[in-house]
Amino acid sequence: MKPVLLIAINFVREQRWPIFVLLLWVLLLAVLGLAANIPRDREDLLFVFKQVSIYVVAFSIFFGGSAIYSERKSRRILAVLSKGVSRQQYLSGLVLGVTIACGIYCFALGLTGSWTLGEAGFPMLQVWFLMACLVAACMLAGTVALMFSTFLNPFFAAGATALVLGLPALAGQTVAPRWADAIPVYSLVAIVLRSSYRFPGRAVWFPILLALVEMLIFWALSAQIFWRVDIAVAVE
Repeated sequence: MKPVLLIAINFVREQRWPIFVLLLWVLLLAVLGLAANIPRDREDLLFVFKQVSIYVVAFSIFFGGSAIYSERKSRRILAVLSKGVSRQQYLSGLVLGVTIACGIYCFALGLTGSWTLGEAGFPMLQVWFLMACLVAACMLAGTVALMFSTFLNPFFAAGATALVLGLPALAGQTVAPRWADAIPVYSLVAIVLRSSYRFPGRAVWFPILLALVEMLIFWALSAQIFWRVDIAVAVE
C-alpha cells in the first residue's frame, strides 16, 4: 500500500499546476458569490457552478491519458518499477493520484458551492452528493483514459476515451435511456447538469456504485494490457 500511496502523492505533486488552474475556476465562483446579489443572481451562480463542475471530468481524462506517457518519456517509470514495485501497484498509484487530484478540486468546489448556492436555497447535502457524482465520474473516466494510455499516446488515448464514454451516452439519447448507464460517466454528469433550485434532485447512489465497479474492471484490463507492454522502448 505504501508504494501505491507514494506514487499517487508524486503524481499529484507533478500535476500541481493543472490542479492550480482548475482551482482558479473555483475562485471565480467564490468571487462571483461575493460580488453578486445572491437572491437575484442565484440562477447565474448555479449556471457557473455547473459549468465549472464539468471541467474536472475533462481534466481527469487528461490526467489519466498522459500519466504513463510522461513517465515513459522521462524514463522515471523504469526507476520506479526497478525498486520492486509491481505494474499493478504502479497503475493503482496512478488511479489513486487521479482520484486525489480531482478530489481536491471537488472538495474546494463543494465548499464554495455550499456557501454560494446554500445561501440561495440549494440544499447543502445535495451539493455534496453532486460532488460525489463528479468524483465517481472522474475516477471512471480517468481509469478508462489510463487503460488506453498503456498502448496509445495521450492524444489518441483521449480520443478513444471520448469514444468509449460517448457511445453509451449517444445510445441513451437515440435507443433507450438505460444505455446511458452502461458506462455511467454521462449519467453522473447529467445528474449535476439537471439539478436546479426547484428540483435539486435526490441522492441516487446506483450510478456511483456502478462507476466504482466499472473502474475496477477497467483497472484490471489496464493491468493485463500493461503487463505485455515493453516499457523500455522509448516514446516520442
